[in-house]
Amino acid sequence: MNILTVGLIVAGVVLLIIALVAIAVAWHREGSLLAMRDAPTLSAGELAVRHRDGLAGFGPLGEAVEVVGTIECDNPLAAPFSETVCVAYHYRVNESTEQRIGRPGQRHHQEFSFSGLDDYERHVPRFYVRDASGRIAIDPKGATFDMIETVARYESFTGLAGSQRKVWREEYVLPVGNRVYVLGYLLSDREEAIIGRHPIERERRFLISHRDEEALSAHVRTQAYLLYAGALVALGGAVATWIAAVFV
Repeated sequence: MNILTVGLIVAGVVLLIIALVAIAVAWHREGSLLAMRDAPTLSAGELAVRHRDGLAGFGPLGEAVEVVGTIECDNPLAAPFSETVCVAYHYRVNESTEQRIGRPGQRHHQEFSFSGLDDYERHVPRFYVRDASGRIAIDPKGATFDMIETVARYESFTGLAGSQRKVWREEYVLPVGNRVYVLGYLLSDREEAIIGRHPIERERRFLISHRDEEALSAHVRTQAYLLYAGALVALGGAVATWIAAVFV
């Protein structure tokens, strides 16, 4: 077996792994769609009634529920780049630096390249969703956030001796006063109704999104379809690569 054949086989295996990962991620996305479809959308007032019934033993706590309303927070955050007043933010800074010593062709010419990624997400310990019937507390720990992009900026700097510094900044926030959709689980915290992640099955869907349910469903569905399409392409590439390996 020559080196080219081995290389083709390995390439096919890599493509197969990529396809399987894409299918797994797409399946996970579709699980979010099923969770949204199965959970009832309730007002803050209706959730308060269910909570009281649950404390009295007349209804279950820990059930999946949805609520839509306006974000309120007693102690909000300020996003690091845009300074947006928010309850959650996610920022990412990808920075690379290139340093040249000497001129190309010279004996002592050298080039150095450094890169780094700073990726950080932060949220408040508690905020509220208010609608016409009242408000309900949200414990966002463990949630998957769908936030609004506020910064997407590329910067390039030239320093001493021709060094080049390139920075790509991204920021996403969930602002106070913004409309929000929450899919979580009705719980009780010191007899206060609260929505959080499932108390036992931590892998169950817990979503907080600036989109409404319909828009979020369409977004998730599109992502799943694109992942399935990518998986098919990768599978086709794997099969084609293995066939080529047979005839090399």
